[in-house]
Amino acid sequence: MKQITTTAMICLDDDLGLTYYISKIEYVLREDDSFSYIFTPNYSVIDLLTSEWFQGIPGLKLELRKPQYIRENRTPVFISERTPGENRENLQELLEECHMDYLNRLEWLIRTNTRYGGDFLYARRWESDKKTVDFAKIDADESRSAVVIRQLLREICAGNDIYARDFVIDDSNRKAYYTLLTSLYRKEKTFLVRQRSEGIRRSAAHQKYRGRPAVKIDDTKFYEVSEKYASGALLAQEAASNLGISRSAFFRRIKKKRDML
Repeated sequence: MKQITTTAMICLDDDLGLTYYISKIEYVLREDDSFSYIFTPNYSVIDLLTSEWFQGIPGLKLELRKPQYIRENRTPVFISERTPGENRENLQELLEECHMDYLNRLEWLIRTNTRYGGDFLYARRWESDKKTVDFAKIDADESRSAVVIRQLLREICAGNDIYARDFVIDDSNRKAYYTLLTSLYRKEKTFLVRQRSEGIRRSAAHQKYRGRPAVKIDDTKFYEVSEKYASGALLAQEAASNLGISRSAFFRRIKKKRDML
């Protein structure tokens, strides 16, 4: 029987700008109109996240630690709560915005800029299975420790393995290296900020730097911009630029608002 398969990765971005590859998701549509949704969780990456950022994949009992979760001929909650249904009034308009001729809900989720407001999860096009990364190639390009640590963290959060002459990072020790490297990375960033602040202080003492006032954002404006971001009218960087803050600061403010609800 002929079938068409759409494949994506469920991802999450944190306040450091790191992207976590949470789970592979496949939508299989067969010529008799039967279909399957198949989730393959990346537990070694999921285990890196705290409950502040990740509360699970809606509709799946991840505590069972199944290799796969399969939904036959029924749309899983993860898909139904963040994609349009077949009876949606403006469905054709939504499809045209994503350059689609017919509704494939996972494909729409991959293509749309609209973000679901209930969590930090989103879907992106599937690229490849787990990769093996040569640390020498990471280290050869950069001498700054913060940059090297960030590159290591990006591979760790993507679920890839890293090989070097003296160490290996894989699923058996991923969380230990992640904990160590994120701590170092935050300290390195704090050190750089302090260095910059000290440089500004010295410059100000010599009347070379006046600085700029802290960014104050009107609650109404923040609400309007964050709503446009949630609806897909603005990308994260565009929303942050409209508010005059960094992308990471924008995510922190969204998270703070959610925590207050």
